Amino acid sequence: MKKSSLLIKSALFLIVGWLVGFVISFFFAMCYQMFGIVMCFIYGICATGAVLCIYADFCHKAGAKMNTRSNRDLVKPNDKHFGAVIGAVPAGINYIFVILLWLSKFGVIKFDFFPLYKTLTLYFMPFTYIFAPNTLEYDEAGRSISVNVPATELSAGAMILVTLLPLLFVITCWAAYYIGHEHIDLKQKILYGRNSE
Repeated sequence: MKKSSLLIKSALFLIVGWLVGFVISFFFAMCYQMFGIVMCFIYGICATGAVLCIYADFCHKAGAKMNTRSNRDLVKPNDKHFGAVIGAVPAGINYIFVILLWLSKFGVIKFDFFPLYKTLTLYFMPFTYIFAPNTLEYDEAGRSISVNVPATELSAGAMILVTLLPLLFVITCWAAYYIGHEHIDLKQKILYGRNSE
């Protein structure tokens, strides 16, 4: 298995993660209006957890496949940490969005990037509502409208959160790849302890 193909797959899996976030966001919008911030945590764990599980499964299998008897002669000592590089691909893509959001916050770009940021990172969207929830306003006809917080008014907490969230890709991919590469049986360790054979 070529490392370059793993990096390409890593970028493509972000599209799968976005689609998962897209489906979950439908239900989040309905429940958020009724239950508020509690739903931000529940759906945040569901949406972000789902995309991280996709990456964890991919990296675990890739790590295990990389360190097989047929590939042993190709494996280098530092290869067990290659998962961090795989995770850096989706993290890097997300950091492009984060940089644009910071530029929008400080008025460097005049376009309000926050609504687009939430759309591009639907798997993180419920968590962003914790610090930057939409407000409910009414138009002249009395219809309710959900209004985004402008990027220029995002709090320090919101900006710190969106800056840290992409690191979850790096941590998850590194851990899953390492466990797969070293053929660590987590089930055995959890059920029978560290000294089990």
